Amino acid sequence: MSGVMTVARKEMRSILTSKQTVISGIVVVVIFSLTMAPAVLTLGAAGNASIDQALFTLPVIVGVFLGYIFTGLVFLREKTEGTIETLLCTPLSLRNLWAGKVIGTVVPAYALTLVGAALITGATSVLGGKTLLPSLPIVVHLLVVVPAFIAAAVGGLGFVQFLLGMKENQIINVIIIFLVIFSFSLVNGLMDLSMGVGWRTVGVLTAVAAALLAFIAWATRFLNKERIVTTIP
Repeated sequence: MSGVMTVARKEMRSILTSKQTVISGIVVVVIFSLTMAPAVLTLGAAGNASIDQALFTLPVIVGVFLGYIFTGLVFLREKTEGTIETLLCTPLSLRNLWAGKVIGTVVPAYALTLVGAALITGATSVLGGKTLLPSLPIVVHLLVVVPAFIAAAVGGLGFVQFLLGMKENQIINVIIIFLVIFSFSLVNGLMDLSMGVGWRTVGVLTAVAAALLAFIAWATRFLNKERIVTTIP
């Protein structure tokens, strides 16, 4: 476990010390969050259900998109620069190496996502002239479901980036991001969110995210160091 956390801390430092990556993440959060506030106000007739609707969908989309940006630095750059070979020489198993990189990517992505959620809530309250706060299920959704889906997306991207070559990665990564965002948007469209998000929804989504992450973690058993080396450009 200590080896996993060592890798996680290394990747967090890599992300936080990359000015371009951090600025890109902040721009994504600010643009998505502040442009969402007026849209929430148009749903003001629904009361606090409007802020619930915004915080149900947008943080997942923002978090997954941030995960996509950060995995390019954590996984792909090491391949393009050839430094991944150094990590492969360590005693860490590929699964532990993957887990450390996922944790190191999810933490800053989730932290920025929470900043975005706070911006949406604050901007909406200021522009609307009244305080709009999320319901308790939405709070739990932000604390449990959102990081779980970010982890599942990052884990899937990391697995693919370890497994495949550069050209295949570009295609598969876009497909993974599209599927996650489309699926959540579809759920958002099918649900009657004016009635609020219930505990059952939060529980089902938590189970789905946990199942996805468990499946990807299991799939890492098929990774091998020789395969990774052969995919280095």
